[in-house]
Amino acid sequence: MQYLLTGVAGDPRLCQGEKVVKTKGAKSSGHAEKRAALLRAFRERLIARNMAPPSLRELAAAAGVSMPTVRHYFGRREDLIVALLEDFGAEGAEHLTRTSRADGPFAASVARLADDIAFGLTVGLSEIHALGLREGLRHDRVGPAYLVDVLEPTILAIEARFKRHQEEGEMRPGDTRAAAIGLLSPIIIGHFHQRELGGSTTRHLEMPAFLRDHVAAFVRGHAGEATDAVAV
Repeated sequence: MQYLLTGVAGDPRLCQGEKVVKTKGAKSSGHAEKRAALLRAFRERLIARNMAPPSLRELAAAAGVSMPTVRHYFGRREDLIVALLEDFGAEGAEHLTRTSRADGPFAASVARLADDIAFGLTVGLSEIHALGLREGLRHDRVGPAYLVDVLEPTILAIEARFKRHQEEGEMRPGDTRAAAIGLLSPIIIGHFHQRELGGSTTRHLEMPAFLRDHVAAFVRGHAGEATDAVAV
């Protein structure tokens, strides 16, 4: 145990000269809030465009804190990245719960789902996936963290949605994981091609038309007997 050097003003133990102790390993007041504030600052630097991946020292500078402070809250750089991916996962949990719900008839549900994915990529999800891929590819710890906290929950939510459509006979029986990846992957690739990799200036892709064609082909390939697989 260690002695606290400061305390709350008016604490009767301090007035009486008693020693206030803190159990070793216990978190100080405000620890979670400080940690969350640091993650927000690190996030801004890590997703910044046209900048090389920052070192731990550069992240500390961006957050306006010392290296010992960063190490106190997160440890090594990879620990910080894993913590950030976990934070992203927690942020997205409520949205993924909505994603998992079958939303109307199969064709319309798939179209809305594709639109939601595309919209999410334009308002922040693209940066999260870009960060996860940049930091996680060929990294034995960060890679699985990106899968577990960001990518796999998205796939699982889409799987759950498709399973409900299968139960209603609107989607033909089959591997819902393969179907979820089949719907999701082209949307992410298309967005990355245009936005993250600069494809809008080298070979433009009309994303709304691309989405309509992708959804129509997906519905034709997966519609069950209870679905009127008209073009959406």
